[in-house]
Amino acid sequence: MNPNFLLSVENVLSVASRGARNAVKEKHPLDMTASMTQPFDFGLTRPTIMKMEKQRQLLHYLRLEQIQFKDLVAFRKPFTPPTSKQVIQVRHQHYQGEDHPAARKVVLTVPVASLPLKNAAAVHKLQLLAGARWEPPLPEALRAKSFKGKERSLQPEGQEDRGTLKIACELFPASRMNEKWCSDTLDKLLSEANNAKDTFADVPLDLRNARAKLLKSRKLRKNISLAQFPQEWLAAAQAAPTPTAGKA
Repeated sequence: MNPNFLLSVENVLSVASRGARNAVKEKHPLDMTASMTQPFDFGLTRPTIMKMEKQRQLLHYLRLEQIQFKDLVAFRKPFTPPTSKQVIQVRHQHYQGEDHPAARKVVLTVPVASLPLKNAAAVHKLQLLAGARWEPPLPEALRAKSFKGKERSLQPEGQEDRGTLKIACELFPASRMNEKWCSDTLDKLLSEANNAKDTFADVPLDLRNARAKLLKSRKLRKNISLAQFPQEWLAAAQAAPTPTAGKA
């Protein structure tokens, strides 16, 4: 849409005296005091009005760029990468001021290797208590094929990869309240995991949820072939004595 169609109040009042064509030629393209009055005898259609509204919005942001962007240079700050102690990642999502049910959701992500756990028994207990919130590390055969390495980049260098703990909450109406709930839940998990009263050492980890995610993302094949047959089973079968048939 031609921005010359956007009329200011003064130009609209001068249309009757000077004529529509002469008034249109004197308008500025960035004039934001626009009016929807047009120098035509027929009304505009709804698609035309919507297109003009988009043009007005574009001109509004162009005007902000010319006027206010120079003042924002004073608030510029250099980027500082996170330190080794800043291991917790909190993700918020917003929709540019629009009300949306997912805007209050908060996701807290932290590698298990960076948490203050006393020993291996505390790590095992934390993984049991977290349940499906704990994502085990990918196998070596699948790490090279993985293209979603957001959580893997949080792993500390030089330490064993023990998986990632992810806690999400959208129970409360405000995102800060959900963030506080995730933080309190992480503190409770750490306190209970470091409690040596019962370590649950005899309880194995349930990895069915992790396998289901890999199958859903097609990183793991569901069908098993001879290539996946354990080689140690063959060695054990060859070392076992061959049973002999009894005499009749």
